[in-house]
Amino acid sequence: MAALLLLSGCSQYQLGSGSQEIRRIEILPVRNSATIPGIHGVLQQALVTTLNTDKRIRLEPGDETLEVEITGYTRKAVTRSTTDALEAGQFRVTLSAVCTLGSKDKQKIRFAQRTFIATAILAAAGDLSAEERQVLPRLATEIAVQIRDASVGSW
Repeated sequence: MAALLLLSGCSQYQLGSGSQEIRRIEILPVRNSATIPGIHGVLQQALVTTLNTDKRIRLEPGDETLEVEITGYTRKAVTRSTTDALEAGQFRVTLSAVCTLGSKDKQKIRFAQRTFIATAILAAAGDLSAEERQVLPRLATEIAVQIRDASVGSW
């Protein structure tokens, strides 16, 4: 009798968030109001790649739309020496984006104007602009993962 109760009690348990319904999300073109040109294409590709890894999401027109705007990009020097503020050995770069996920008719909003931020450290060892171009895809992927987790978690 105890085994029967135990088995029947656990039969409806689902691993994960419990929501196995597949959502159809349309990613609208990423807008860029930051000071760095071309980053919107990098983030758009990172979103497609990252959201495609979750089996609960289909990227196609349907239930909901994801609106993303890159709102900020900063590069701040991190000094090596406490006595010389002009001697920068590293730079902290930060990328931020604001997102809204909701139904196409705007009647149901999963989250609105939510800010996602990614940060990385660059070493000033050579061509800073080349190093910066290499770190931007990492920042975009980090933001895309945050957006995916918020999108899946909000259901």
